[in-house]
Amino acid sequence: MEQKKPFELIQHVLSTILLDAVQFFPQNKKKVHSESHGLLFGMEKGTTTECDYAFPVGSVMERSNMMVMPDSQVDMAVKSAKELFSTSHCIGTYHSHPYDEYFDEWADPSNADCYSADYLNLPYFLIVAIARNGKRNESLKFSNIQTKAHEFIYDPKAEGHDAPTTNQLDYDTTCINGAFQKYTFTIRAYRNTGKSLVDVRLFSSEEKLITLLNEKKLPVSKLQDEETYRLRKMEYNLRKENEERGKGNTEYHLERLK
Repeated sequence: MEQKKPFELIQHVLSTILLDAVQFFPQNKKKVHSESHGLLFGMEKGTTTECDYAFPVGSVMERSNMMVMPDSQVDMAVKSAKELFSTSHCIGTYHSHPYDEYFDEWADPSNADCYSADYLNLPYFLIVAIARNGKRNESLKFSNIQTKAHEFIYDPKAEGHDAPTTNQLDYDTTCINGAFQKYTFTIRAYRNTGKSLVDVRLFSSEEKLITLLNEKKLPVSKLQDEETYRLRKMEYNLRKENEERGKGNTEYHLERLK
């Protein structure tokens, strides 16, 4: 199977979907333990698919720690209204997998996820696997991890929470891992082929920005409000389509944050 162009989260999409996962799985309120659900908006670019906006959808048909059932009428209302504000269009959905602890396949789609992706009929599908069982509070950190790509196919003979039929592909993919406070998480992106979900390389300009600031020992929480515009400039420069030509400008703003 041919590897497709990467999927990139720009602006505040990464932090939005993480905070949405947190609101339904707060570390200080153990009784709240549910999956999040939201819509992803963006467009195809030359070398990437850019996702520039994420909308957390609070109104769903049903929600629990094992599943979330979107309300198609609510989702449609949001999609149609969003078109009045932007040229980007709905390109996918995301939801969280809130688990008690990490395990290797925690961000893989379930059999029910494969079925719902086919029903939703959107090009992309993001899963945020998250746990809140850390021993101590961690500062925000990310890592972009390379791993083997897989294809996930709905199995009509299996239960919804079972694993779907899975095939390893002959190329690598990337996902985003990280930690903050007592949370650990993994975010994976999938492309909906119409017959299966296939791993897509996932990147985030926001992740690159935070990682760069951490390397320079410049945590966002310690920066002044008036320095926000420098972060916006740097995030723009760190998008895949701008990264090479924006390198000098990124260094310029980074030096002035020190």
